[in-house]
Amino acid sequence: MGPLTASILTLLHKITGSVLVLFGLVLFPMPIPVGLVMIAVGLLLLAPYFKPVQIVVRSLRRRSDKVDSALLKIKPKCPRVIRKAIEKTAP
Repeated sequence: MGPLTASILTLLHKITGSVLVLFGLVLFPMPIPVGLVMIAVGLLLLAPYFKPVQIVVRSLRRRSDKVDSALLKIKPKCPRVIRKAIEKTAP
């Protein structure tokens, strides 16, 4: 993968992650937890690129064993960028 392709992919991850977090926040109050899932995926897309997001995700994983075990469970099925984020945010 060339440097231009990598930078475009990075930009795409940042935009997609930001949009997912924003829409997740809007949908969060709904009875079905779609907003929560969107926020989680968005944060995992942003985590490899932003240290503050890594700190937030790491903190969530430390506080909740359920979150940590769920992330470890889905890690093998995730795209590389999400797997990398799960590794970087290990408690």
